[in-house]
Amino acid sequence: MPETTSVGEIIIDSLELRKIYESKRPKYDRLLNLVSLILNSALEKNNLRIHSMKQRVKDYSSFLEKVERKRYEDPLRQCTDLAGVRIICLFSSHIERLKKIIQNEFKVIEESDKRSAKKFDQFGYLSLHMLVEIPKNRSQFIEFNDLGGLVCEIQIRTILQEAWAEIEHHLNYKAAKQEKNTALLRKIFSLAGMFEVADSTFEEINSGFSKMIEKDLTTKKQEITGLDLYKFSKEHFRWYENEWDQKEERSFLKLSKEISRMNIKAIKDIENLLKKYSLDLEKYETYHKSKSNGKKLGSTKFFNPVGLIRAALAIEYGKKFDLVFGLTGYSEKLKKEIDMD
Repeated sequence: MPETTSVGEIIIDSLELRKIYESKRPKYDRLLNLVSLILNSALEKNNLRIHSMKQRVKDYSSFLEKVERKRYEDPLRQCTDLAGVRIICLFSSHIERLKKIIQNEFKVIEESDKRSAKKFDQFGYLSLHMLVEIPKNRSQFIEFNDLGGLVCEIQIRTILQEAWAEIEHHLNYKAAKQEKNTALLRKIFSLAGMFEVADSTFEEINSGFSKMIEKDLTTKKQEITGLDLYKFSKEHFRWYENEWDQKEERSFLKLSKEISRMNIKAIKDIENLLKKYSLDLEKYETYHKSKSNGKKLGSTKFFNPVGLIRAALAIEYGKKFDLVFGLTGYSEKLKKEIDMD
């Protein structure tokens, strides 16, 4: 027979365990802050937009419940989800991108892909789980050296997987299983299937848009569109990886209207200007990075493609650029900044 534990033993053990837990909790809080900082910086560096990121240190009651349920002999070592981060991404293909980012930034000690072991009614549990530690190149710094060896669990799932998990948790369909309510279970499982189909369909739509904007550029048109400029930027600026979203659409659409007013009809003209003034644009970039006071340390570039295209136009057209763009004295100021570098 399995060994039993009396109520008295649980209380005594819990008081001692709580004391140890509370003494270690501040370290796990600091671990979470560092993990989140690294993740946010890596996401910006890789131009990957997510829906949200949640973090938490498991509260003591949840920790104790798991210890007693799992009958851990060494709770603080065996309970690997004391610190947890959940990343909610937009599309399923982003899960693999996030996985590679985490592998590059952390020491991965365990990986559990729930997607490969799912049951037909478990759409909401399709998370990728990764147990990570702070790598030596970071934990060696004095402010982090006491975090070495501490484990953080990172969960990654799509926004629809997260939504279904929340709904399923609220429905608690296990009660329907126990009652063998087949009509209710059929509706729940059908709904789970609809969520999974929606998730895969969103991925197909996103993939379709990506393929559309990666087609060969048409260099001669009556008017250069914002999408044309975005496609060109993806090809010309190899470091530029931003996705085509509402923010990028607004930015490139505004630029296309300005270019149209300058009577520029071909993308090739833009490309030639960027090549002609490439050295000046490098000086312009260097000057502003030196004056940024660290505001853009998370990015390798100070200007985005729209800013660099505008700068090339300003150098070429001078006062005409200022008039069209409504930036009095801008071209002269820009040339002085290039000379000052």
